[in-house]
Amino acid sequence: MRILTPRQRERRERIQAATFELLARHGGDMLSMKLIAQTAGVAERTLFNIYGSKDRLFAFSARERSEETISEAHRDGGMGLGFFMILPRKLADKTFEAPELARAFAPILVEHADMVGLPEVYEHFAGGALRAMRPSGQVAVDDIAFVSRLICMSMVGTVVLWAKREIADAALETHLRLAICQVLLPYAEPPLDDTLREQAREHTRSLSRSVSERLA
Repeated sequence: MRILTPRQRERRERIQAATFELLARHGGDMLSMKLIAQTAGVAERTLFNIYGSKDRLFAFSARERSEETISEAHRDGGMGLGFFMILPRKLADKTFEAPELARAFAPILVEHADMVGLPEVYEHFAGGALRAMRPSGQVAVDDIAFVSRLICMSMVGTVVLWAKREIADAALETHLRLAICQVLLPYAEPPLDDTLREQAREHTRSLSRSVSERLA
């Protein structure tokens, strides 16, 4: 990766801030590179020189925001089970920090998945956590990349359902936690498998109660 000068970093930060602000306000379809450039205080051709297209700019921004959140889970939870236990809260907190931005990013994560490259991010962080758990016998995982991709798909899929308003705000973190349990359970060894199974039951009961309360 090319090392940026302080001036280039500052310019990238202005572009990213403008992109976040405008995506939250207008959504991706109605947003032009010209408006982003004007808001960021750069020439429109500069955006194209750096990113190549609006889709690539959006994909880069989505990856930056997601990777920041996932790396925070690694920093606070550490490598190992703690990462998986704290990741759902970090993702939910980041979502509600700027919900309209999160809704704007949700389709980008799906429609431009290859450009965003989140599976690579999850393979690094979630894969690292799984590798840390293997020596102690917590999990039996041969294909780390595959399981990391499953975790990525589960997290992204859950947030996309929330963005479509199929998951209530108050239930998002619980759904994310349930998804983590469901992915890890087939690979968990005793006593972790019992712990994850009980957590999954509790998350399911919690979600069931929430639905019943809304329908009552």
